[in-house]
This record gives sequence, C-alpha cells and structure tokens, in this order.
Amino acid sequence: MRKFKHPKINKPLDRNYFKKKANPNAKKALELTECCGEDIDRELVLNVKNKKDWELIEEYIESKLIEYSSTESITPISCTECGRFLKYQSKIKDPKGKRGWYN
Repeated sequence: MRKFKHPKINKPLDRNYFKKKANPNAKKALELTECCGEDIDRELVLNVKNKKDWELIEEYIESKLIEYSSTESITPISCTECGRFLKYQSKIKDPKGKRGWYN
C-alpha cells in the first residue's frame, strides 16, 4: 500500500494553489489589474462606483469619526480608472497642538 504524500506540508495554501489544483495549466503568477496593480481574484472588493459599496464606506468613515475624536477627516483612496477601493487616509490632530493638523 502506497502512502499518501502531502504536496504542501507546513506551507501556506493560497488562491494560486487551488487554481493550479483545479486547472494544472493555470498561470503561476498573480493576475493584477492594469490600472491599479491589485489582485484580480481578491474577494470582498469595494468599489466607489457601486452605490451600496459607497454607503458602506460612508458608514465606516462616520463611525470612525465618532469613535476617534482626534481624527479630523478620513479620505477613501480608490483607483481613478476602475473605482476599486484601495485604502483610507486619516488626517488627525497634532497631539501637542504646536503644528496644527498633520497626516
């Protein structure tokens, strides 16, 4: 009787592993968008051009502004071409009050 050999013991299993398992001829490298260089297969992607996603972004920003009084504003950063949400940028008060506001 032949013993089963595990292909990836103590190694992380990522999306590419399962793509290759489902289709051995699949590309090895990550597929990235041309405009912003983000992974095409990334799930749970927010898009500022989508009304429901924009509402989620607004709700998150509102809750963080209420929660953190030291935050002046939060800017959602997104790709200008495809609208994919990339990150939040917060502008907070200077804790020493000497230099005004800073990022």
